[in-house]
Amino acid sequence: CAWRAAASWKRPTPSWSPRSTAFPDLNYSFFFLLPPFIFSRDANYFPFYSVNWQLLAHACGSISTTIATAYDTLGPAGLTHSLNEPSCAALFTNAELLPTLLAVLPNTPTVKYIVFDGEPKPKLLEQLAAVRGDIKVLSIEELRQRGKAATVEEGVLEARRPKPETVSCIMYTSGSTGAPKGVVITHANLVASVGAVYTLLGHHLTPDDAYLAYLPLAHILEYIVELCMLFVGMPTRFGRIKTLTDASVRHCDGDIKEFRPSVMVGVPAVWETIRKGIVGKVQAGGVLRSSLFKGAVEAKKRGMPVVGRLADSVVLSGVRAATGRLRIAMSGGGGDFERDAGVF
Repeated sequence: CAWRAAASWKRPTPSWSPRSTAFPDLNYSFFFLLPPFIFSRDANYFPFYSVNWQLLAHACGSISTTIATAYDTLGPAGLTHSLNEPSCAALFTNAELLPTLLAVLPNTPTVKYIVFDGEPKPKLLEQLAAVRGDIKVLSIEELRQRGKAATVEEGVLEARRPKPETVSCIMYTSGSTGAPKGVVITHANLVASVGAVYTLLGHHLTPDDAYLAYLPLAHILEYIVELCMLFVGMPTRFGRIKTLTDASVRHCDGDIKEFRPSVMVGVPAVWETIRKGIVGKVQAGGVLRSSLFKGAVEAKKRGMPVVGRLADSVVLSGVRAATGRLRIAMSGGGGDFERDAGVF
């Protein structure tokens, strides 16, 4: 059972010393101890990726407040379902996704608070607050300040600490038919997953490693990976799929080249996008450059020692800069991992 694995697992002594992670205080959690959360403990998370997503998730987890996640691709009907089924009392989202809520809030009576990250237009905030008289709209900083100012009785925090069987999150996916399906994940599931990943892969990590996060946190793959990085104290920067490579942006470097991560996790479609972006840039340099590149890649694939080293130093050094200092790349999620992308 997952909870037994979590209960019996102990963190091995690492071969390197994890650096302390700069993590702001979790005053957010105090806010979730106030009504209506004493009776309705669920919160819904509607953005794709951000450091504040993780901060709020940890705050909720520390006091047994279950979170539910939803993709923006679910649409208004799917979001409504993911709010109503677990009776969510609050919703956290990015400012650019707030307009979607205008069509959702009239049909989600349990939602009392909307917390946003970013800078929406003031008129939009007024429209959201006007949907129902009992809805309060707060920025992430306002939430933090309310949490700091909250008065919590002695013993309340300890009484709300999660147990292995406590539900940590409900991840909603579109499913093949019908309404979105919620996958229930306990704290024991998360702890067991992090422990397993660290046990199997921890010895591959070094103090100089850095991780680039860009996949949706509403997906269990990215959520578990980021928990693992926090666990070992690895520096993490948040990017976006649309800004990963130089080919995806203008007048600046892509996220990979700028941050130079050594560890990345992706899905097949993302690796193929990276490969095509690099190949497209090479081809734009002309026939000669493209031919040299193809020859160098073929030499590396065949394991030709002298030619391979020459290809590394003369041809591939410039191309390799596009992937920063990447040394560990893992692929997960659905879909077939194209052979071309994997070998590349």
